[in-house]
Amino acid sequence: MENPYAEALEKEGTAGAAVAVSEDRAGDRAGDPEPEIGPVRAAGRAIPLRTRIILIVVGIAGLGLLVNAVAVSSLMREVSYARMDQELESSMGTWARNVELFNFDGVRQGPPSDYYVAKVFPDGSSIIFNDAQSAPDLAETTIGTGPHTVDAADGSASTTPWRVMAEQNGDIITVVGKSMGRESTLLYRLIVVQMTIGALILVAILITSFFLVRRSLRPLREVEETASRIAGGDLDRRVPQWPMTTEVGQLANALNIMLEQLQASILSAQQKEAQMRRFVGDASHELRTPLTSVKGYTELYSSGATNDADWVMSKIGGEAQRMSVLVEDLLSLTRAEGQQMEKHRVDVLELALAVRGSLRAAWPERTINVSNKADIIPVVEGDPTRLHQVLTNLVANGLNHGGPDATVSIEVDVDADKVKILVIDDGVGMSAEDAEHIFERFYRADSSRSRASGGSGLGLAITKSLVEGHGGTVTVDSVQGEGTVFTITLPQAPNE
Repeated sequence: MENPYAEALEKEGTAGAAVAVSEDRAGDRAGDPEPEIGPVRAAGRAIPLRTRIILIVVGIAGLGLLVNAVAVSSLMREVSYARMDQELESSMGTWARNVELFNFDGVRQGPPSDYYVAKVFPDGSSIIFNDAQSAPDLAETTIGTGPHTVDAADGSASTTPWRVMAEQNGDIITVVGKSMGRESTLLYRLIVVQMTIGALILVAILITSFFLVRRSLRPLREVEETASRIAGGDLDRRVPQWPMTTEVGQLANALNIMLEQLQASILSAQQKEAQMRRFVGDASHELRTPLTSVKGYTELYSSGATNDADWVMSKIGGEAQRMSVLVEDLLSLTRAEGQQMEKHRVDVLELALAVRGSLRAAWPERTINVSNKADIIPVVEGDPTRLHQVLTNLVANGLNHGGPDATVSIEVDVDADKVKILVIDDGVGMSAEDAEHIFERFYRADSSRSRASGGSGLGLAITKSLVEGHGGTVTVDSVQGEGTVFTITLPQAPNE
């Protein structure tokens, strides 16, 4: 709405101006927009976990302090504005309307020093009461909208904003204003105090978090040190134990389990590698002996040292037979360790009787007995051919190495859910040292298992592999001069 007294207010210079309608901004000014922060590039440098945690803690604390400072400052500003508005409204309703209050005994008086009062009359004249060196910009003043904030007028000694209120009473316009210098100073000091306290709090949080995080991450440093020691070859090193209720304790337990399994795997691989090296060496050694003999007999005949070709050929044939037996045993051992077995229900007693019948044909002058001590039919799940080979090897071992007068007995029994097969001979037996190594490849006891017997040293190793392939075990118990007992234990087949 157009103001009829605008022309009169314009004549007052810094004290008066055209009264225009504007929105109450309550002293709020929109600041310049913050520049957009681009992504931070680490340039290939990884920030340690400890530093990241500390930065996160300090960042969250700083954000909380900032939000608190903004909230407190905003609340204080609203309180200050509400108090000033209440004073302006009270002034407008009391002494600011009465011009005569500013004249006492003919002497012109003014309002309180931080107030500004202007009265504009219908004839265009005006009266301004202001003891300060600054005045509000009346061009931003709006009539009838209540208290609002305006800038200082041009030429004022201070740029501090004013809180003003303008009303029209009849033909007279009254403008009351109050400088915001005191409130601005109070708010500024409040912000400075908050920033100082916030900075001190952030420093305290930084120092405290540094020590707490360092202490909390100490177990991880021990884990790192342990891993470095293990990588350096100390496979027996283990991570210290912490309570399982903590994440570090669970991690340490999982790492120790993994290290145990890793060490077991490494040791197993080393043992298998050593075993393979021994196997290759032993096989080469076993093959070298007959090959050397074949070469010697050939050179003997070629040099003319003998003209008996039949004798030379018989010797070469014998060595070839030894090599053939060795190769066949090597193939049998390979099949026993890697080939899948065709398992069926096997009656162990029938199997023992079949083995006795086969070996009696090879050793008709020797005694081979079979006895059954089981109360039920001894049945297992297995490959009949492989189990026949197992019993044949053990019985043949007793006949070959027990002595010419040794007898061999096969006993079958059922104990709980296990079927036991005992191969017993009353021969010369073996020492405890030989019994400890009897199932190793190419092992021979000098007193009973010489190369002259024709054995390759693989028969019992094949037997052990076949029994373990059926989920069973084989053991030996021997006393020199009394005999040897081989015990095979196999899982009993479930009833159909």
